[in-house]
Amino acid sequence: MLLKDKLYSITQLQFDENQLVATLKLNAEDAIYKGHFPGNPITPGVAQLEMIKELLSTHYNRSIQLKSISNCKYLAILNPIGTPEITVKLTIGEHEGDLKVNAVFSFEEKIFTKSQGIYS
Repeated sequence: MLLKDKLYSITQLQFDENQLVATLKLNAEDAIYKGHFPGNPITPGVAQLEMIKELLSTHYNRSIQLKSISNCKYLAILNPIGTPEITVKLTIGEHEGDLKVNAVFSFEEKIFTKSQGIYS
């Protein structure tokens, strides 16, 4: 888990209706940034997908797995130095007994990532 490894910490987590909203603080000193990339840290896309899974697991208090992803767009570079805090909004619905999740990573008006996936 990335949370366990301290890539990020959850500073706020709220659930209202069908939306889970998390405020995350990124740790620019985490080892993942030393390789991705030295002197110019970038949060890897796969790490962002893992964050979604971990937020869902935290909220539902059980292990959650990504089954499929139908759309994923990385719209801006997520640098933990320039943007140490982000908001992750997960809009959650149902799909054949699974969770259909639309995720948006942002800070203020800037959107970094959008994805749509099925989780179980």
